This record gives sequence, structure tokens and C-alpha cells, in this order.
Amino acid sequence: MAIDTQVSTNPTTVDPASRAREIRRRLPGQARRQRLDTARLEYGPLYTLAEIQQRVAQTLRQKVGFIRRAVFEPIESYQGYIPDEALLKYDAASRSTLFASFAVVTPTYFSQKQVDPWIVAQVDGADLYAVIAQWDDTEEPTR
Repeated sequence: MAIDTQVSTNPTTVDPASRAREIRRRLPGQARRQRLDTARLEYGPLYTLAEIQQRVAQTLRQKVGFIRRAVFEPIESYQGYIPDEALLKYDAASRSTLFASFAVVTPTYFSQKQVDPWIVAQVDGADLYAVIAQWDDTEEPTR
């Protein structure tokens, strides 16, 4: 029985595009850029924290003497009702591995929570957020 002791110096022939993707995945900066591009493609524009706060607060009409704000709460501790459609969107986003954390953002007047929460997700490795879902919580089903 003969054993081949020669080492092959020729790498297996691989498509250059797939090889570049593999290299890109190992480089943190390139992987971050790819996550940002994919998140923009799948979830639309990405926003800074301040932009999310402003967009959520602007869903409330202005009232004299009231300050419009947005309250962030980790989705894991949110106790309000989340509709099935929003939960399915959250699940798909969490399985994508694009995002580091998720929050439910509720518009408020000073400290009084109002309706229409949003689920937002922070892109992993970036200070940018995607809007995953929005809903009107006045339509909460009776239990």
C-alpha cells in the first residue's frame, strides 16, 4: 500500500467572488459594512438614536405645555401587547443576525405613554437603528 506524501501547493479552485466573501466575513470592518448594507436593503433607511427618538415623538400631535418624547424599553421586558404580525417581523429580524439588540419605543407626552409603539433594532457593531415594526395598540384583543 503506497501513501502519497506529496503536499499539494495548488489551492482548490474556488470562485473569486465567494472567496472574497469569505475573506470579507473574517474582517470586522468589512463584516460591519456588509451588515449595514443588508439591513438597509431588507429594512429600509437606518437611523441614529436621536433620529428614532425624533421620528417617534413626531407621531404625536403637539399639545401646549406637553413635551413629546420617546421611551425605549428592551423588548424582553416590554409588558404591553405585541400583535402577531409585529412578533413575526421581530422573530425574522432576530434570526437574521444583523442586529445586536431590540427595543420597543413608545411615544409619550412627558411621562404618559401613548399609543402606536415601534420595534427598533440596533445594527450589530453600529450606532444605527432599523424600524422593524409599528402597530396601533388601541386595538389590543380582549383576553
